[in-house]
Amino acid sequence: MNDFKLRPVLAVPIALVLLLAWRLWQVAHSGAGLHVDEAQYWYWSQALEWGYFSKPPLLVGLIRLSTELFGDSLLGVKALAMVAWLLASAVLWRLGAAMGSERAGMAAAALLAASTASGLLGLSVTTDSVLMLFWSLVMLGTWRAAHAEGASAWRWWALTGIALGLALLSKYTAGALSLSVPWLLWRCPPTQRSRLLAGLALAAGIAALLLLPHLFWNMHSGWPTLHHTLDITVHGGAASAADRTAGLGHKLGSALEFSLGQLLLLGPAGLAMLAMAWKRRWQPVDQSPAAGKPALWSALCYAWAFAWPLLALGLLQALRAKAQVNWALPALLGVCLAAGWLTVRSRVSCKTLAAWVLAGLALSAAIALGGDLKRWVGVPAVAGKPAWDIWSRMRGWHEALGALQPALQPLRELPWVLDDRTLLVQTGYELRALQPTLRSWSEDGLVHHHFDWKQPFQPDQAPQGAVFLGQGEPPAGLLALYPQSRLLAKAESGRLKLQAWLLQGSPAAEKQETQP
Repeated sequence: MNDFKLRPVLAVPIALVLLLAWRLWQVAHSGAGLHVDEAQYWYWSQALEWGYFSKPPLLVGLIRLSTELFGDSLLGVKALAMVAWLLASAVLWRLGAAMGSERAGMAAAALLAASTASGLLGLSVTTDSVLMLFWSLVMLGTWRAAHAEGASAWRWWALTGIALGLALLSKYTAGALSLSVPWLLWRCPPTQRSRLLAGLALAAGIAALLLLPHLFWNMHSGWPTLHHTLDITVHGGAASAADRTAGLGHKLGSALEFSLGQLLLLGPAGLAMLAMAWKRRWQPVDQSPAAGKPALWSALCYAWAFAWPLLALGLLQALRAKAQVNWALPALLGVCLAAGWLTVRSRVSCKTLAAWVLAGLALSAAIALGGDLKRWVGVPAVAGKPAWDIWSRMRGWHEALGALQPALQPLRELPWVLDDRTLLVQTGYELRALQPTLRSWSEDGLVHHHFDWKQPFQPDQAPQGAVFLGQGEPPAGLLALYPQSRLLAKAESGRLKLQAWLLQGSPAAEKQETQP
């Protein structure tokens, strides 16, 4: 590869800062608001706990820190999560350097940053953002600890344990890191296994200590996060019952969909580098040894150790029911690290790598900002069919809820009842200046999400007056409680049609008031 004009210690940080600025610009000019999950995490961040109905606490804490630093605007909510994605690329760069090839690390960092996953999910606030960062730190810490000696090795094992604990507090998917351990022990020299086991035990112990507050919270709360995670992974969730009983053809189709999704997440740059390495596999490669003592693992062996176990789990889940494409997302770190090493070994030029990286970045930007691509090239939209827009579900909330605000503001002291999680969290975020008291209505009385559990609207404690927000009139159960309900206001923005109702005339409330 050709020499870089800037030293890597300057080139990589500058490139990542420029990429962050570009992504912030994309978010600001997308015209979209928060996704339902992002709004939910923001809502949770207003009252920090050691756990939540469906997620561990780390991302919520990060959002709280981000908004304390940058405010509650769209960019304020997203900022630190977006930084976490790019820091994962920086960690790959340093891991490559620790393994003996800074150029391979730089190539891996560039391929991760140019991946479709980073280019699109890197614009959002998801648990994957912090998981990717701490997963990469586990990879770096394990390598450094395994190749250090004495007190330095124990310090690195301790840092690895902290990274592992924080990864588990980000997303339970980090538990799959335990599957990399047998592979690494098997592939290392037998004389080193006892030393590695001792270090891994220290790291696991530190991770367990960090996890204790979250586990205590779960225990005292009835294990909601664990039950939710088991439901969507082991049991597949209620929606996938048909998938579990489907025939072989359907299961193979699900596995193919999952596999193609992983290729899509990798993006054109990573795929091109892997293809070039495969094409040149019989050609002489750069085998210049790294300085220092021999490594315990080859670079490719180590990289794949953090990729294939999670990919295998995702594939098995896809065969069993239906796996979400992002379930195996941290495997992308191992794949990009391997692709970076193969890029250098296969002597792919810096210009070729840069061209493919720019192609990957351009593809992600086109998807993020493209809107209806047919309209861009002059093809008229088909009547009755919506324009292609990945942000469609995040549009309209600010405008529609803002239109309802004048009618709702005088009623801010009443409880606001909502029967939809998406509308509840979007209302909490968009109308945060009113600080409304939001309550969740479950028509069947069951707990379907966090707000049914934590802040339900109790029929037997119904107040004399309340406000209902929904996409139509109040459900039958609420109308039975409040027979004198009336429509306050309507608002429409794009696909969104919202209504605000004043709920009045609760016999239950009147009965409570007349009791001595």
